[in-house]
Amino acid sequence: MDVLRPYFGWLVQHTYLVVFVSTVIDATGVPFPGRVVLAAAGAIAASGDVSLPIVILVGALGAMVTDHVWYFAGWFHSKRLLHFYCRWTFGSAACVNRTSDYFRRFGAFTIIIGRYVAGVRIFAWPLARKSGVGYVRFLLYDAVGALLWTATWVLIGWLVGDRWESVLETVGGWMLAIIIAAAAFVAAVLVLRRRSRHGAAALG
Repeated sequence: MDVLRPYFGWLVQHTYLVVFVSTVIDATGVPFPGRVVLAAAGAIAASGDVSLPIVILVGALGAMVTDHVWYFAGWFHSKRLLHFYCRWTFGSAACVNRTSDYFRRFGAFTIIIGRYVAGVRIFAWPLARKSGVGYVRFLLYDAVGALLWTATWVLIGWLVGDRWESVLETVGGWMLAIIIAAAAFVAAVLVLRRRSRHGAAALG
């Protein structure tokens, strides 16, 4: 797909910046293909254009920046923040309870588990302080979790190696269609959720 080719060069030239910004956004919990970006960066690293360890480190730092925002926001405004999450995302009170249960069972290790478990990941950071995880422990577990999560996706791309451009060209059109469809689906669900809440409030 020739239309994608100019973006390949731009991504190679700005890999570290793109990885950092992408993981910052991905850690907010909003629908964003951060994992795809990390895999692409890993493939670029396999070609020798960027450093594999630096890509992993930059990606982990980006994720940790957002994690810290949620951690301290949950520390000072946990109830308000969780209400916001439940109202504007796919999260729910059940997800909050599930995450709290993870903290009771696994303690601070939930911060690492949350990287790979949908639902838990969204609420783990703001609930960490409330669940008794102090900042030093949070920093340690968050660093380990961010490094492992980033390395997972970067190494997947690294294994693809120099075939990454042809792979992206092959799936580029389908990926664009999927992203558009996913965005439309998310918007529709959020609108329906908002209307149902207004309807329930009106009946109440």
